[in-house]
Amino acid sequence: MITIVAHRGCSGHAPENTMAAFKLAMTDPGIAIIELDVHLSKDGVPVVMHDAALDRTSNGKGPIQAYSLEELRTFDAGSWFAPEFAGERIPTLEEVLKLAKGRIQLHVELKALGGEYPGIEEAVIADIRRQGMEEEVVLSSFNHDSMKKANELAPSIRTGLIFLGKPTLLLEQLRYTGAASVSMHHAFATRSLVDEMAEHGIDFGVWTVDDAETLACLTEKYPNLRITTNYPDRLLHIIRQDVLSS
Repeated sequence: MITIVAHRGCSGHAPENTMAAFKLAMTDPGIAIIELDVHLSKDGVPVVMHDAALDRTSNGKGPIQAYSLEELRTFDAGSWFAPEFAGERIPTLEEVLKLAKGRIQLHVELKALGGEYPGIEEAVIADIRRQGMEEEVVLSSFNHDSMKKANELAPSIRTGLIFLGKPTLLLEQLRYTGAASVSMHHAFATRSLVDEMAEHGIDFGVWTVDDAETLACLTEKYPNLRITTNYPDRLLHIIRQDVLSS
């Protein structure tokens, strides 16, 4: 069964990593997971945005960590996408957790590549525990040491490793970090790798696939794949058409 992940919410139809995009992703029960990204504000609050800088997806300027949460709240995170989203604010992780609780699983990517956010693991885990959502959230990162730390701090919260290219010593990295899932660019997925992960009980997924041809190819080739997309509606259409024609 294909597992559909809404990348930064339904970010093909609403501004990424905003409450509007997350709410849209929750309107179709065929979407199983919402993926989002977390940084820390100047005062140590987990906030949701992909880039380390505000410029691309808000009317703010400069790095997120230069601003307190109160200051970040003043920026418009919707108008860049379309006028009807004017006034969308940068969400906190806590807000998204409350929205999703009991309704949809979250995959939370920690943006901790260069160690620029000391304490991000502790802050994110504290938010998750306050909401009692240890079983509803998976933490992930390109920074595998961050995931090792998260596992040591909160073994009850699942973790995953993200890769850009083809990983080496993958099983060894999973054992070292304690992670139980893998995500990578779809171009590097192979039958042998997918089968190996299934054999070892590792949840395996690919990102970020938006064009219909590639989506259809992946669903046919790997019927049990987790697929992350900005356009979950396209993937849902393909899956539902396949069901009708079978």
